[in-house]
Amino acid sequence: MIDQRLAPRELVLRFLASIGRPAEASQYLDLFRTEPERFAVIHVSDAVLRDALDALLVDLRFLADLGLRPVMVFGAVKPGGARRRAEQVRDALVATVPCTVIEASGAADVVRSGSLALVPLGGAGERNDDDAGAVDNRFDALADLVGQLGARKVVFLGRRSGLQPTGGRAVSIIDLTTERDHYLQVLPGKQRKLLRQIERLVDRVPHRITVSVTSPLDLLRELFTVKGAGTLVRQGSRVTRHRRWDEVDAARLVGLVEQAFGRPLVDGFEERSLAAIYVADDYRGAALVTETALAPYLSKFAVDVVARGEGVGRDLWRAMAADYPRLFWRSRAANPITAWYREQCDGMMRVRVADVDWVVLWRGLEPAEIPAAIDYCRRSPADFVEPT
Repeated sequence: MIDQRLAPRELVLRFLASIGRPAEASQYLDLFRTEPERFAVIHVSDAVLRDALDALLVDLRFLADLGLRPVMVFGAVKPGGARRRAEQVRDALVATVPCTVIEASGAADVVRSGSLALVPLGGAGERNDDDAGAVDNRFDALADLVGQLGARKVVFLGRRSGLQPTGGRAVSIIDLTTERDHYLQVLPGKQRKLLRQIERLVDRVPHRITVSVTSPLDLLRELFTVKGAGTLVRQGSRVTRHRRWDEVDAARLVGLVEQAFGRPLVDGFEERSLAAIYVADDYRGAALVTETALAPYLSKFAVDVVARGEGVGRDLWRAMAADYPRLFWRSRAANPITAWYREQCDGMMRVRVADVDWVVLWRGLEPAEIPAAIDYCRRSPADFVEPT
């Protein structure tokens, strides 16, 4: 039962906490509020307005209660009636959410409106939906708007949550750098065309963006949780490898690790010898590997909270694992990343150290080596200052 004494904003925050960890929702909300009209550009398909308009309106009212104003775009795929569809949303919302229909003339008009911007891309006389050149032009106009706004997230809302290969399940992440060709072969025709246009969009926007394909029923989960709901399309992260602390910005690296784990590192941690330091996307993720007599040991794997939802951790792991097929590490059993680690390891063992439950994990180790790996993890010194 809903507590009627709660203000709308408190209700929304409780809802966000119910679909993901509260800290995630809070972090995303703080990020989005810095520029409320620029946090996302959302393209709405005809199918959503025909079959799921009520769900879309609920989403937009939730976002408005949080002080957020995504830019809503119509007509990139089918331009005919784009303005009419924008007006349909405006008329349904105007009593509760201030909104304005704005022609796609530039970001300045969107920001200046001070309200929810509804932007039709298709001109009144444009009816040839299948003309490839016309579709390219409309997606280029969308890319220009995203670039001018400085938005870092674009969402395509359709009837289904995500891109789904024929006969398979919806894909969680598509890395355009390494997986584009594969998915262009296995996706059905309309989704294949959309993926090509998303690639065009990502290439044209001058700054790094992520693009999501989801439905109105999963929009808030996609926006406010690390796991998301739908398909995230992105370019792969740039990962660099270093050998010593003096080759990296030690202060930024320590800051990333402490932010990711929520605790301060012990004094002298940055003086420990390392075999490799992997840094992803301008210190949005990092992995620290040390050498042991048994095998390389993953000392730290840290990814910025928001970057976790963008697949940066997957890119970082891929780069590190390519260099270290033999590896072992430990994680607190209660750490949310432990569930993800289970998918990366060959085996694991739960142990208890100083009244704390840990999980020791490994890749590429021989069975006879596992007891030594567990013993090493048991004896490893604390990396973080324990709360008093």
